[in-house]
Amino acid sequence: MTSKAHTMPNKCGQSCFDKIERWGNKLPHPVSLFVLLTFFVMFLSCIGHYAGWSYQLPGQELQFVQNLLSPSAIRQWLGGAVYEFIRFPPLGIIVVAMVGIGLADSSGLISYSVQRAVKQAGTWQLTATILLLGVLSNVIGSVGYIVLIPLACRTYQAAGRPPLAGLATAFAGVAGGTHATVFMTTYDVVIAGISTSAASLISPDIVVSPLANYYFLASSVFLLIAVGSVVSIKFVEPRLSKHYVQQKSDEVSPNRKNDRALFWSTFVFLGTLAAILIAAIHPDGWLRPEEGTLFAHSEIVKGLPILVSITFGLSGLTFGWLSGAFSSEKDIIEACQKSLSQLGLFLLLIFFASQLIYMFKLSQISGYLAVNFGNLVSSFAVSPILLVIAVITISAILNIFMGSPVVQWSMMAPVFIPTMLMAGIPIELTQVAFRIGDSVTNIISPLFGYLGIILATAQQYSSKAKIGTLVSMMLPFSLSFLVMWSSFLLLWVFYFELPLGIQ
Repeated sequence: MTSKAHTMPNKCGQSCFDKIERWGNKLPHPVSLFVLLTFFVMFLSCIGHYAGWSYQLPGQELQFVQNLLSPSAIRQWLGGAVYEFIRFPPLGIIVVAMVGIGLADSSGLISYSVQRAVKQAGTWQLTATILLLGVLSNVIGSVGYIVLIPLACRTYQAAGRPPLAGLATAFAGVAGGTHATVFMTTYDVVIAGISTSAASLISPDIVVSPLANYYFLASSVFLLIAVGSVVSIKFVEPRLSKHYVQQKSDEVSPNRKNDRALFWSTFVFLGTLAAILIAAIHPDGWLRPEEGTLFAHSEIVKGLPILVSITFGLSGLTFGWLSGAFSSEKDIIEACQKSLSQLGLFLLLIFFASQLIYMFKLSQISGYLAVNFGNLVSSFAVSPILLVIAVITISAILNIFMGSPVVQWSMMAPVFIPTMLMAGIPIELTQVAFRIGDSVTNIISPLFGYLGIILATAQQYSSKAKIGTLVSMMLPFSLSFLVMWSSFLLLWVFYFELPLGIQ
């Protein structure tokens, strides 16, 4: 029996987040919100331009905030608006991957495999597994958003748990743990390169290794899984369960025909993965990067959405033919068409989101914010611990408005790295502090690139789901990750004095 002392704080917390959800859902539709925010950025840029807002990165010329209401700025936007939408990272990735995933879904493979797997998993095991897969999915780019989050919803539903709790748990792992990894990712390479460039302003001999934060970030995986599991099971899921009415089960009774189809589709899935890995790793493999090309920048990494689509597509075709779900070419085409037809809201959202981010970039407001935050930090003579906390906090705040870690660190690094070096803070510590802040607010940022697909997925299970719903679900994860991950870093560096990574 739960004690009164235990339930009262929890109820108070749930009531607080219920209020956040109600307030957030009173905001306009996300599309309207993006349009309004775009106009706000334009208006703010006009004020900043006439007020003379400016900033200067070390070694570069003075930059001024641009007036987006000027004729030249409007012409510049018109010239790049369509291009920015087309090159918006989630667009091509999700459209291509959804073809193969749609085949797997329409064939019944995903539903049946989830149904069979969930019988073997307990509450804690399922939650921790979803979080682990979410964190690890960052090794292969955007696959977690496309595959894992919808799959987590289906898995929770099959287990009689709120599907939105599965979405929140997977989203927390994929986006909240963006920089936590046991394998080197593209971010490690790119961010280290930016740090090296920024450090050259102090000394041209400094080179930051892509593995400079490896020890700490690899250990952080276990921290995030533990913290995320507790938050999900003890707080987020009970709150969502209050309003969750379990849907009538659409389970298919296990039978030899479907089990046989599942066996062979799994064999095809694993066989395809093995073939891709061998082709990429073997010295004579046809997918192996050319000599001198980093794997993170190779064609196989850029083409991961196609490989994901092929892998799931072949598995889905196998299950569909053997189970009887597909009997003709027409069934296969209709399955692909059905999966793409569900992307309407996503496409609408990312068009306006891409324009908001493009306008923000043109205005130069992001650079102005980053430099002024950096100057604010450097103006205070405080202890190294408070400086690290300041970098984490500022990174978390800026991430809500910038979205892309590469863009954000490109703005911050030339300011923060020299400032922190002169204050006695090593580059790798400044860098990892940024990466913590950049991760924890992804899940509550309205400018996050994958917000469209997350919201579209949520609305499949709750038609009333809006931005307020997502923020109220994800804020407990965001705050918990921020506090616990920051504390872990401070203990790691200042108490145990452990190395952050490989120099």
